[in-house]
Amino acid sequence: MDEQTSILSMANELLKEVIDPEIGINIVDLGLVYELSLSEHKEIKVTMTLTTPGCPMSNTITGTVTNLLGRHLPGYTVKVDLVWFPAWEPEMITEEGQRQLDGGFFGTKKPEKTGSIWDNLFT
Repeated sequence: MDEQTSILSMANELLKEVIDPEIGINIVDLGLVYELSLSEHKEIKVTMTLTTPGCPMSNTITGTVTNLLGRHLPGYTVKVDLVWFPAWEPEMITEEGQRQLDGGFFGTKKPEKTGSIWDNLFT
């Protein structure tokens, strides 16, 4: 694995530590990170979106991305490019994200258990 691939892989794993505070899963599995790139000038560019353009946590999320990558990858600068096209949709959530959501919130709900209420409480 070359250095660029290694750095981008590390950056992607680090971004999984950035949790969307409203939904409760990380921005990678939520599908908010569209692209990671590394320039010859050691700048890591994170092209990402948010669930809505008016997201009240915009500055918190993008600031956390910048600070986290900057802290763990010294010697590299970080640029967050917030984009709105393509617009984020729930279908962009990864399988791991769906698992974390347990099929709820945006995904398909788990099928209802059959049986009595007592069976459902104790199984």
